Amino acid sequence: MTINFKINNITCEACVKISSMALKNLLGVKKVQIEKDGMATIESDRDIAWDEIKNVLAQADKQAILIK
Repeated sequence: MTINFKINNITCEACVKISSMALKNLLGVKKVQIEKDGMATIESDRDIAWDEIKNVLAQADKQAILIK
C-alpha cells in the first residue's frame, strides 16, 4: 500500500529526518520518502489508518494533509 500526503512546516533537513523517523515507527512501514517541500510517500505492507499517520506526526510537532 502506498500513501501520498504533504507534511506542513518542513523547513530543513532536520524536519525531514524527524518526520521520517516518526513514520518509520509505524507498524508495517517499509519505506518513507519525504521531499524538502513536504511531499511525502510511505509504503507499507498493511493498511495504515490516516489517523495513525496524523497522530505520529503530531507527536513530532508536524501536521499532514492527505493528497487524493
